[in-house]
Amino acid sequence: MADKSIPREQSDRPGRPAPRIHLRIMATTDVHMHLLPFDYETGRTTAAHGLARTLTLIRASRAEVDNALLFDNGDFLFGNPMSDAILRNMMRGRREVRGFHPIVRTMARVGVDALNLGNHDFDQGLEFLGQVLDGAPFPVIASNLTLRPVPGAESAPRPAILPFALLERQLRDTEGNRHTLKIGVAGFLPPDSIAGLYRGPFRPEYQDIVERARLLVPQLRALGADVVVVLAHSGIGSGIHIPMMENAILPLARIEGIDALVGGHTHQLFPDAARPWPEGVDAAQGLIHGTPTVLPGFWGSHLGEIDLTLAPRPGGGWHVETGRARARPALQHDADTTQVVPAAMPDRKFARYLRRLHDAMIARSQEVVGETRVRLHSYFSAIGPSMALDVVHRAKLDWARRALEDTPLEGLPLVATASPFKAGGIAGPEHFTDIAPGPITWLALSSLYNHLNELCIVRMTGAELADWLERAASLYQRIEPFGGDQPLFAPMTPLYRFKALAGCSYEFDLSAPARYTVAGQLSDPAATRVRRLEVDGVPLEPNDSVLVVTTMFRAAGGGGYRRVRPGAVVYRGRETAREVLAEHLGARGPVEGPPLAAWRLAPVAGAAATFLSSPRAAETLPVEGFELSAGEPTEDGFRRYRLALDKEVSYMAEREVGAGERLANPVRSGRKQP
Repeated sequence: MADKSIPREQSDRPGRPAPRIHLRIMATTDVHMHLLPFDYETGRTTAAHGLARTLTLIRASRAEVDNALLFDNGDFLFGNPMSDAILRNMMRGRREVRGFHPIVRTMARVGVDALNLGNHDFDQGLEFLGQVLDGAPFPVIASNLTLRPVPGAESAPRPAILPFALLERQLRDTEGNRHTLKIGVAGFLPPDSIAGLYRGPFRPEYQDIVERARLLVPQLRALGADVVVVLAHSGIGSGIHIPMMENAILPLARIEGIDALVGGHTHQLFPDAARPWPEGVDAAQGLIHGTPTVLPGFWGSHLGEIDLTLAPRPGGGWHVETGRARARPALQHDADTTQVVPAAMPDRKFARYLRRLHDAMIARSQEVVGETRVRLHSYFSAIGPSMALDVVHRAKLDWARRALEDTPLEGLPLVATASPFKAGGIAGPEHFTDIAPGPITWLALSSLYNHLNELCIVRMTGAELADWLERAASLYQRIEPFGGDQPLFAPMTPLYRFKALAGCSYEFDLSAPARYTVAGQLSDPAATRVRRLEVDGVPLEPNDSVLVVTTMFRAAGGGGYRRVRPGAVVYRGRETAREVLAEHLGARGPVEGPPLAAWRLAPVAGAAATFLSSPRAAETLPVEGFELSAGEPTEDGFRRYRLALDKEVSYMAEREVGAGERLANPVRSGRKQP
């Protein structure tokens, strides 16, 4: 980063300091197409998200200063039912809306200076991304991604993705004079994170974020950059640089020459003085190792602001003298009610622009795709089998069974994965799946599965599957025997990275250390929390073969799970997970319990686990197989719950489930090894 200790230069006018330039860097990240303050899954207006509110903040922020630049830090394109509807229209040849994709048109109208791509922006492949960005009036950056043509593959158009941008801008100093400055912009996405390119004519090659930045930042300086802005679709993570690490903000902030740093990807908020941070982090000033840094939340919840003061250099040009960062909220918590309330009104022009598309979404929201006789919720999905995840498990197993019919792989054990995408955390106490008994609408599918991931079947060994489960178990904190009540998760743990399996049984021994960190980095290779991993009552040995129904995102190493071996993907579908889920619900009849999954948290003597969930979760108590009790509400709108761990109760121990019930494709205990 630039040397902030350079003394203030004096002007040639005695007694008067040289003029300064005040520059504001504004940033959004992880919008995921949450454009309007409306929850299409519930059919209600929400204060919790919506780019329409952030646009109001952008205009207010820009009006406060003479000089401002605006950047988006990726994962803008997919993530809610509106993005799905626009995808269908554009792939059918319709350009939405008025020639551009709505979010690109919005970025152009609000004056985005550059866009850094995130991993999910590639979810539907390069061709669709190219259609979306065709004609975009701002540079699109991915500094650590190279797309190599596949030999012999049919060529296809691709978006103009740049390794960096060098922007020239006229900036006004404190005396009203204008100066032409060069702003260098680099952008990074998390390595090994793109699943949407593996079927197309290009293959991604990644470079390590930190190593690439060490090369690129001096190059930008050599090209004349007065200010260097780094947009990293990466979370704060560990302070120790590990090659190809996913969340690299801490080591990235140490690099000399970076003047402003924007993070994202993990949906974290920084600066946030309420959270504990590692050494080198100044949450009051928004500095990490002295570098002004902001992570602006997600879904338009905050606008990132980095304010820099630039001073002239003696030989010409400018350097950053001081800097600080803040995250400007579009929402806030009411201290009396603990409810989320808006801090900014939606931009009215933007709301009118999207009115037709919004009305079409509302009209479709009541289309029924299935029925449930039980309440499908994710309130306790990380402490035991969940009916909300069970629907996903069954749909994946049915899909895989049909795909493998009459193939040599048909006799192998078959298990399915599912994650609780909506499980509170940094998204707040309203962010849970909760579908009442009755009809399941099309838009409710987004609550069960809110990504356009493509499904695949991966052949693994028993050891590889156990390692995936060790990664899932790393989200829990260690529980000490006879330690009484202990927190089950660290604050704001991303439970959407948890993974539950159906088609096998297992337990997590939380009295043992974790093999991985919460971010997915290997920390203790010898640690083992997974116990009694069995298929159809038979232990799954390390060298046994098993077929795992998962997504290409996960197979590619997304979420901190180990990337599968080359050639391990034995089948890849063209349907998205949500399409498979809709077909399954339409064909199977009403959803009812109990779940197929058979896993538990192993007993820990003299211990209980406490965790946060929605206040509405208390309505579902008692839960069969768990000794659960509800505690007091918290200031941020959650409610604390207590799970006794010193009792021998679980689905796995008490339910009598036959192989035919447990698996959509029953597993033979002999287990062929094709």
